[in-house]
Amino acid sequence: MPPVFAMIYNFLSMGNVLLLLLLLLMLHYLMVMYEFRNMPPGPRLTTLPVLGNLFSLDAKAEKLTDAFQSLSETYGRVFSLKLGSYKFVMASTPEAVKEMLVQKSVEYAGRPQTYSVKRRTLGGKDIAFGNYGPAWKFHRKLFTTALRQYLSNIPLIESRVSAQAEKMVQFMEEQGGKPFDPADCLMRGVADVICGITFGEGYDTTHPDLTKLLKLCAHVVENDDVARLVTMLDFFPFTQYLPIKAYDRFIQPFFSMFDIIGKFLKDREDNFDPTQPAQDFISSLLCARNEARFNSDEERCAFLSNDYFLNDIEVMFAAGYETTSTTLKWVIAYLVNYPKYQEDIQRQLDEVVGNRSPSLDDRPHLPLIQATIIETLRVGNVGPLLLPHVTITDTTLCGYRIPKDTIVFANTEAVHLNPKCWENPKEFNPYRHIDPEGKVVTNQGNFYPFGAGRRVCAGEALAKVKLFLFVSSLFHKFTFVPAEDGCPPSLKGVFSITQFPAPYKIRAIKRK
Repeated sequence: MPPVFAMIYNFLSMGNVLLLLLLLLMLHYLMVMYEFRNMPPGPRLTTLPVLGNLFSLDAKAEKLTDAFQSLSETYGRVFSLKLGSYKFVMASTPEAVKEMLVQKSVEYAGRPQTYSVKRRTLGGKDIAFGNYGPAWKFHRKLFTTALRQYLSNIPLIESRVSAQAEKMVQFMEEQGGKPFDPADCLMRGVADVICGITFGEGYDTTHPDLTKLLKLCAHVVENDDVARLVTMLDFFPFTQYLPIKAYDRFIQPFFSMFDIIGKFLKDREDNFDPTQPAQDFISSLLCARNEARFNSDEERCAFLSNDYFLNDIEVMFAAGYETTSTTLKWVIAYLVNYPKYQEDIQRQLDEVVGNRSPSLDDRPHLPLIQATIIETLRVGNVGPLLLPHVTITDTTLCGYRIPKDTIVFANTEAVHLNPKCWENPKEFNPYRHIDPEGKVVTNQGNFYPFGAGRRVCAGEALAKVKLFLFVSSLFHKFTFVPAEDGCPPSLKGVFSITQFPAPYKIRAIKRK
């Protein structure tokens, strides 16, 4: 044996090995303390190499916010920890959420580019999960401009939503007052509105490819066990090299969606007429690319590749229908549980609308409808945790140091259910959003169902239009009651990518 190896072999006694491990562990904790210096409090001595504070989370929790409950109780509502390779901060106070979303929205405008995110967005090329930068800002503007143009045509948006509301009404009439689950009816009605906006006049979920697209989106949302597992695995980059089937099970539906969208996109490209104005979202994208090519704008042309288009269309479709249909399920569930408010809504509808169909012109005169939607968004918490933000520069939060590339979650549910912000916060009470003059209050603060700041939901205005017209149409025609007397829908949320009510059945009794 060479002298060097012999010397190493002689050194590797049990005592020396243990001493070396102890020194390495001490060095690890010194590095952790330095890394988290002046950051929000959190578990430092339980930070393990590679795993971080994984074992500080409640593994039995049904949703991510509950997994951090014990840490919040120990360290306060703004705390930090390490998960795998990432520094992580939870912001659960009104002050912290407002600071990161509104006051310092640019500093917190990034998104974590984890393995699953990059794979399912073709390299971060979408406006929901794409990182903050020139490409994101360009597509965000393109997205919002297309929506704004569509919403400016009030007769068009109203006719499309009203047509789908009428289909919902017809379906519910056909149930003849018998118990049924409204989920599929609501989902298809909202999705059909989005189909028209995205793919053009005449397209809806009766098209076989769009039916497949809808089912794939629903599968992603409902497959909550896989979504939760992948969310956790993403904090540990080494897991991408392991034979873990959860990644493929979670990501493959997105590729299948891109295949379907790609067929529509190719067909529209082949028949694109640049002299015609944009009539839908796909034609808006193609017009933008044609303009960039005409002007020889190489940077914009790079931002207008098919990969970006596939992501933009997927976001428009999936985000446009899922959260709105989930909110409608919550509205019905809450109003079946609180029939007094349902009666008040119908009384107001009868006074304002009478025998005709509700319209957007009725919004100022139906404050209780608007207040009910606001209250449902507050207490139902479709997004109890907003999509994760990442700091794009060194910054602060509530006086604490927050380094660049830190993942920060805004726990909006903790704000929406905070007794310091809302009286009896867990009680469903639409009247808390109506002032003494009977007008709806829309700017109370401490209300973030669509986020805020640079990363506010681009489809907020469209969602509000759809929700108002669907809710007013349904409750104008029906009184919703439990499937069985005394058994209203459960109001306990089920958390996946969004938080939705547990499946329920109700009866729709046609009003006379």
